[in-house]
Amino acid sequence: MLLEMPKKHKHSISITPLIDVVFILLLFFMLSSTFNPAKQIELNTAPQGKAIKSSGITQKILLQAEDKVNINGITYLWGSSEMQSQLQTFSTNGDKVVLAARSDVSVQSVIKLIDQVYASGVKNLNISESVTR
Repeated sequence: MLLEMPKKHKHSISITPLIDVVFILLLFFMLSSTFNPAKQIELNTAPQGKAIKSSGITQKILLQAEDKVNINGITYLWGSSEMQSQLQTFSTNGDKVVLAARSDVSVQSVIKLIDQVYASGVKNLNISESVTR
């Protein structure tokens, strides 16, 4: 005959699935949040049916790999003072600027150059197809 009552084991709650859920939520919120706000570049386009008239001549800018920019056949380093002075000259003269990029150049580099050209004061900017050679 048993005189003692069997001990009841308390069932404990396992927190392992809770930790998994917390990590999944953390991963979801990290991937769905944005840390840098989106930036926009305004591109002025001609009204439909009308062309923008420029008083100056057409200047050609070719964006190459390895931080090199070719302006009218002369190669400059990206962001150099010589390149900045050339862009300022285009702005002062009211020249039309045509921008092209090689196929191995990233889109981000093209956007940076467009932003830099607009910051120098150039108003008449056209974007051409990329150059493969």
